[in-house]
Amino acid sequence: MLGLDVDNDSAFINQTVVDYCKERKIELTRSRAYKKNDQAWIEQKNGSVVRRLVGYGRLEGAAAAQALSMLHEAARLYVNFFQPSFKLRSKVRDGARVTKQYEIPATPYERLLASDRVTDPCKDQLRQVFSTLDPVRC
Repeated sequence: MLGLDVDNDSAFINQTVVDYCKERKIELTRSRAYKKNDQAWIEQKNGSVVRRLVGYGRLEGAAAAQALSMLHEAARLYVNFFQPSFKLRSKVRDGARVTKQYEIPATPYERLLASDRVTDPCKDQLRQVFSTLDPVRC
């Protein structure tokens, strides 16, 4: 891990976290003060992925952490390789009316393969992971 981006809340950033990051040379950043919308993209995924799978209850303890870790590993593969999503292409405002145009739905995996910014070795590694996945297998 190279960096950790956290909210300003004291539940996320405290002396223990600061010391941990310093010891391991992890860059610690936080959102800007009084700019609560900085975390909007992360919160969007929390609502559409995490909360839908886990719910809103507070989970505590080592057993819950281990179960969540296993759930997130499976959900990560499903969401990134098999769950297509819309991506906003453009948004035009005409008075009070807003017209949005979206790209054709694609998975994050498909978007990475189509990107020029991703190297060929990285794309090969993604293809290898994808070839081992079967969403129907129990």
